[in-house]
Amino acid sequence: MSRKSVIFVDAGFLLATGGLRVTGNSLRSAFSVQYKSLVDGIQGFVSERDSRDLLRMYWYDAAKDGLFSDEHKRIGLLPGVKVRLGRMSYNGEQKGVDLKLGLDLVGVARNRSADVAYLLSGDDDLAEAVEAAQDLGMKVVLLGIENQGHRLGVTAVAEHLALQVDDIATLPQTLLDRCFAKSAPVTEIAAYSAAPAAGGVSGNGAGSPGAGPVPGPGVIPVPGAAGTKPAGTAAGARTPAGAPDAVSAGAFGDPAVAGPAGSPGRPVPTPGPRRVFPDTRPLPAAAVRREPVYSTETGGAAAQSPWFDLVESAEAVAISLADNWHGSVTQRELAELLAERPLLPPNIDRVLIKDCAAKIGEAKTDLQDIRKALRAAFWSRLDELV
Repeated sequence: MSRKSVIFVDAGFLLATGGLRVTGNSLRSAFSVQYKSLVDGIQGFVSERDSRDLLRMYWYDAAKDGLFSDEHKRIGLLPGVKVRLGRMSYNGEQKGVDLKLGLDLVGVARNRSADVAYLLSGDDDLAEAVEAAQDLGMKVVLLGIENQGHRLGVTAVAEHLALQVDDIATLPQTLLDRCFAKSAPVTEIAAYSAAPAAGGVSGNGAGSPGAGPVPGPGVIPVPGAAGTKPAGTAAGARTPAGAPDAVSAGAFGDPAVAGPAGSPGRPVPTPGPRRVFPDTRPLPAAAVRREPVYSTETGGAAAQSPWFDLVESAEAVAISLADNWHGSVTQRELAELLAERPLLPPNIDRVLIKDCAAKIGEAKTDLQDIRKALRAAFWSRLDELV
């Protein structure tokens, strides 16, 4: 057998772990990743631990129809990295990823291409593939994210998988801190994208102080568009004939908005300023602030029940997801979500339940009251944000 090592990375597991660390949830649009630094960090960690030559790193992820996205192409062009894609289902679940990883692990062991495999995953479904590779003479080392508060010493790893591997090596949490960052809200991106034309960003919007508030998600301020006046137009003066107004300028999704005279139009991919009508419905019971329960014997605050803690933890997950989702979507995506209320899109509902399971335990997340509190808290927080 060749004296080489090989690395298998379950990207869904790694990115969810990093996202939870920096944003409190695993929604991919809520965080950004420096992939080269992340790959180099993992490979460097293995090289320091193991003197064998590295065969390659396999990177497993899912994509719509199993097709490479721009992100996957960037990762696949990194030296020594092979991207393998499964499919993404309608509700955001990965399909075929674990199977590809397991087959490749056993295949490398059968072909004797490497004698040590480093597996970065926490999925219990890979335990059988690990055993099969070991039967073929391969040593399998689990790469986990350091977590001193967990009895296994690593984050979100199934106990059965941990029992099957030959050893566990822990990647430092500082690697995630260096490579993951919270995504900038769409409003900030829109404001800065207009900065060159407006002369910079200052005050409360693009351009000079007092130029107006930063627009909502997906709204790109354009000189001469709705809510702005061309340079040199006095306050209160009428817009010159032929200049775009709130309707003709594409505020409702027209293909383009004309800029100042003589300049080309700029595409506006989403609707204009947000119009949200007040919701007069009472807040869900799960979103109402809970006050401490006092003992009739001592007059002091009574100990909170474990059930109270579970609901509070679930609501914290929902609030965090609502904050990050709202800051990373366009106006059109927000309108589509509100139109389907009280139903949540399958991908958001899946992230809610998965992140809640990571926080309070998968079995406890199956309780319907917990799931109701989770969804109610998401809607309540979204109402506050819009």
